[in-house]
Amino acid sequence: MRVIAYTQKCIASGNCVLTCSNVFEQRDSDGTVHVLNERPALALLNKVRQVVDLCPGQVFAVEDEANETELVVIENDQAV
Repeated sequence: MRVIAYTQKCIASGNCVLTCSNVFEQRDSDGTVHVLNERPALALLNKVRQVVDLCPGQVFAVEDEANETELVVIENDQAV
């Protein structure tokens, strides 16, 4: 599964950090999402899916959701 965090959409609610602080943090400068770990352990797959579902800003896009053999989380700073 590949998850893209579109930082331009982030409203800095912090739900991602509260749900999965092993993968996400908030930037000091503006509070927006920052990916700490682009290749987290597969054991965090359900937590990352929960982050995607709980995000009030709908910041995250999921690609290749059926692939549960690899977890990749990246940032995209471009406006969507």
